[in-house]
Formats: sequence, C-alpha cells, structure tokens
Amino acid sequence: MEKLTSLWNTILTQREWSWAAIGIVYLIVFLLVRSFFLYQLIKSAKAVNSKWYHEIKKTYAKRCAGGWILFLVSFLMMILFWQTGNFQQPSFYEFGMTFLIILAVLLSILSSVMAFGISAIQVLKQLENNQMTL
Repeated sequence: MEKLTSLWNTILTQREWSWAAIGIVYLIVFLLVRSFFLYQLIKSAKAVNSKWYHEIKKTYAKRCAGGWILFLVSFLMMILFWQTGNFQQPSFYEFGMTFLIILAVLLSILSSVMAFGISAIQVLKQLENNQMTL
C-alpha cells in the first residue's frame, strides 16, 4: 500500500510526464463506460442478421465522428486540467473543469449511442424501401 501511495505522490508532483499515465487511465475508463452503454445495442444488432449488422456498422462509422471529436475535446481538457489544477486545495476552477470534462464525456457517449441508433434506423429504412435484400 505504501508503494501505491508513493507512486500516486510521484504522479501528482511530476506532472510534466505523468499526464501520459493519466491519459491512458482516462482512455481505458472512457472505453469501458462507452462499451457499457453501447453493448446492448451492438449485441441486439448482431443478433438480427450479419448483413444488416455490417450495414449498420458501416453507417455508424460514417456518423460517429462527432462522438470521437467530443472525446478528443474532453481528453485535451483533462490534460490541461491535469497540468494546471491544484488537487491539494480544490477551488472553483477544479470543480468547474471537473464538471466540464464529465459533461463532455457524457455528450460524447450520448453522441455515439445516437449515431448507432440513427444508423440502425437508416438501415431499416433502406430495408423498408427494398434497397437492401435479405
């Protein structure tokens, strides 16, 4: 336990290199939370038909740029916050930046879920208009 405390203190005091470690943790946590929200949608889409799922995935890849841009913005805000924040004595700045980062992450995840849903609806419309075959 003492080694973890020592590592945490080193990361807090040496911020010129520790942003990379924080960035890796941030990316892993973001991908886990995002997969939590998208898992049921993807699982249901895979169960329908592999051809339809492939079309949904292809359409989703075109529409998901907004979510990834919001993730990049939140990531850059996190790095800036890590470099400039005072975690020993939090002030209004730290609380405001935390709120903005969480908001950007949630909007990014919401954007990804919406893009997947819109992609599924678009493929269903193609099926309805007989533009795709079974």
